[in-house]
Amino acid sequence: MKLVITDAASQWFVTHLKLKSGDGVKFFGTTVQPRHVRHTPDQGFAKEDDLSTAVLTVNKGGINYHINFADEWFFSGLVTTVDLAAGDSQPRFTFQKEHPDSTNPTTLVTDANTAASRKYEGYWE
Repeated sequence: MKLVITDAASQWFVTHLKLKSGDGVKFFGTTVQPRHVRHTPDQGFAKEDDLSTAVLTVNKGGINYHINFADEWFFSGLVTTVDLAAGDSQPRFTFQKEHPDSTNPTTLVTDANTAASRKYEGYWE
């Protein structure tokens, strides 16, 4: 799981959410119906400074962009890029599958049967 925030998107968040250094923005997935997941360009974000449940944090320009534990399932195994293209009214999300790095044995891979990150196996009872 990786999160990339472009300079243009970061500036948009600072301006529109009136952020200052030390503030945070959380990202979360949106669903159309219960159990219907869609990785579309329009996903959720909200100002949130509490990083106590963050599983991934990217600090850009003093702003903490993060994904919380409750939303990790949505972003697991993906490289999520948040960008603002010219003419867009708000940042857009793009998703690419994360490729395991054969030189790094700690890289997470996705379980093809459940689509769950193997990291979640530790939480199973």
